[in-house]
Amino acid sequence: MFKRALGLATLAACILAVSGCETMGGSQTETTIYDMHRRIVKLDKDLGDSITKLNETAASLNARVEGMDQQTRSLNTTIEDSNAKLNELAKEFNRFKADYYRLNGLTPGQTSTPGTNPNIKIGAPGIETATGSVVPPPAAAIPAQTPVGGTAAAPAASGQNELTGSAPLPTGEKAAPIAAPAVPQPADEPPPVAAPAAAGDPRVLYQQAQKSYSNNDWGNAQKQFDDYLKQYPNSDQSANALFWKAKCLLNTEKYADAVKSFESMRSTYPTSSKIPFAMHNQAVAYSRLGQSAEAERLMQAVIDQYPMSPVAEQAKSDLKRLQGKQ
Repeated sequence: MFKRALGLATLAACILAVSGCETMGGSQTETTIYDMHRRIVKLDKDLGDSITKLNETAASLNARVEGMDQQTRSLNTTIEDSNAKLNELAKEFNRFKADYYRLNGLTPGQTSTPGTNPNIKIGAPGIETATGSVVPPPAAAIPAQTPVGGTAAAPAASGQNELTGSAPLPTGEKAAPIAAPAVPQPADEPPPVAAPAAAGDPRVLYQQAQKSYSNNDWGNAQKQFDDYLKQYPNSDQSANALFWKAKCLLNTEKYADAVKSFESMRSTYPTSSKIPFAMHNQAVAYSRLGQSAEAERLMQAVIDQYPMSPVAEQAKSDLKRLQGKQ
């Protein structure tokens, strides 16, 4: 009896144990399922947020790309406008170049190197006479110079370092003829006598100075140009008169005075077409005074400031001579 009761008790305990295990296992499964559900919900939310951010980023990139497209179109328009302006500038430059060639007697493709153009003779100062013809003086080498103070400067070596002055053709400084041309008269009447020039006519004095210079009479030419400047300091030929006066001083070995006269011409008439020639001749005078540094400075200034001037090529050659490169 006791054994039967013990068996029943053991069976009851087993049943209770099995029931407890089943209850415990169901609770763990539910917990696992809940945890997985929670994670899935979180992942879904995170994925939704990521998708939203990606969409916003894509929209921002699209906006930037569109902005860059607009900037590109604007740049293309600016480039087209710039090209159009460059074309206009190129046309203007070509017109300027054509005028330059025409005024200096050059042809397209021809440079103003000394000796290459019959109409441009660098270093040979032609002088217009009263009749309008140009009389070039004979070439003359500039002799050695005694500088200011009487101290003899070392003479320039013959050939390599010897520089010669330059002068433009006197375009625009022609002195008009004084007497009017004779008019044919009937055979029974004597021709009229041309009226003499009025006293104090500036053309007379300027023509006399021109004639003296063309005859290499530089002493008288200097005095006559000086008289002209004193009497007519503001005439349309004053700048030219001062230039040729300085050339007379250079030709007569008065290099210090020539430097001063060329400097005065440059400061008084800075817009004159003879400024680059004045700078070049002033450099030559400095070289004759033994002041090579000043001569080189002015030669370089001609090259830098007036590269299109007919005297620029001579300045380049003379600068190389001064620097001992020729």
